[in-house]
Parts: sequence; C-alpha cells; structure tokens
Amino acid sequence: MLTNEKYKEEALLQKTYTVDFLTKKRADNAGQVPQYYGEESHPAIIEKDMWEAVQLEMERRRGYCLEHGIQKFEYATANNPFAGRVICGNCGHIFGRKVWNSNDDRRRRIIWRCNDKYAIKGEKGCKSKHIDDGVLYQAFVGAFNAMIENKEYFLEKWQERLGRDNLLQRYKARQFIGIVTEAETIRDFDIEIYLAMVEKMTVYDGGRVVVSLLDGTGVECVIE
Repeated sequence: MLTNEKYKEEALLQKTYTVDFLTKKRADNAGQVPQYYGEESHPAIIEKDMWEAVQLEMERRRGYCLEHGIQKFEYATANNPFAGRVICGNCGHIFGRKVWNSNDDRRRRIIWRCNDKYAIKGEKGCKSKHIDDGVLYQAFVGAFNAMIENKEYFLEKWQERLGRDNLLQRYKARQFIGIVTEAETIRDFDIEIYLAMVEKMTVYDGGRVVVSLLDGTGVECVIE
C-alpha cells in the first residue's frame, strides 16, 4: 500500500504482460512491452503530497539503516524506546542495551554501550564509554524543554520549511508546529512526543548527548 501509486489517484499501466495467451500466464514487465503512467485515473485514497512524503520517509529510513548498520528503523517500543536510535559519537555505530547484575534486582542496572566496543571477542574496539539508560530519558526531557523555552526560534525555523519543495520536510514542519505551539515543559519522558519527533540520540564522552529530530535539527544536552 505504501508504495502503490494507485492510492494517490495515479496508475502505472502494464506492470505485467501476458507471456502465453493460451495459458494466460503473466510476468513482470521489465521493458518487454510499453508502460503507461496515468494521472487522475481514479479517485485518490490518500492525498498525493502525503503519498510522496511517505516515499521520502521510507528512503530516509533505508539510508539511516545503511549508515548505522541495522536491519530496520522500527526497533523502538514503549518499553525500549531507544532501540536502534542511540548512536556512538566516537565511531558512528549503534549502541546496544545491556543489563548489568540482572540476577540481583537491588543492583540491576540498564546501560547502553557501543556495539563496536567488543566487536571481536577478547579485544577492545571503540573506546567510547557506556551511558546509563536513565540519562537518555533525561536527555530527551532536557532537549524538549529547551525547544519549549526557545519556542519562537524553533517555530520560525519550521515555518520557513513550510515553503520548501521537499514534501517530507514540509510535513514534519507542520507536525512539529502542531506539537510545540501549545506545549509546555515536561517533567517526565513522553513516548508519543519522542517517537513523533526524534530520529536518533548521539552520545559523546563527557556527558554530551545530541538529540537529532526527524527534520535534521539537533539539540545538544550536557548531562552532569
């Protein structure tokens, strides 16, 4: 559905062709016969701009996965919102979630560590340090509150993007304006806002975390 042009009031005709008229066998058309592209050929199910923005979003996600060496973008869940989205500022690899002292609830601790730190068994790779799970939650809260405290600056940035040719940037700008315009600062992590706005969180030594939004905007936090 997400890649089918028929949902935006258009149609590519003769994607397949008849190989054998007796058996009615058909095959994918790889140039054997002409193809025709029709616009406004039928009522649209979704807006054309929305369909085009989805194609750009799928392309962005493929690029993200290739850049960071993961299979898919949609690892994050309500119980593990940072899966696939915590990046090592030292080497660019994904951070993995680890549980320390998992057999003792009193000492149980969740941390995130670069997956390239021990890529080869017995040998140290990336020299970056681990980060506590709670710090990532704190970093998002801090980044979001920084946006709210500087609301006019961010709203002006997104308003400017409403006039750009890139449909995905326009869509994200409208979405972010809708979220931030009436928002207040938060005390606790909000999973819905996080998933709607954040692409990744890049962790640097020294307590620096850069929260990158889905429109490319970066908000830096220093956690002491």
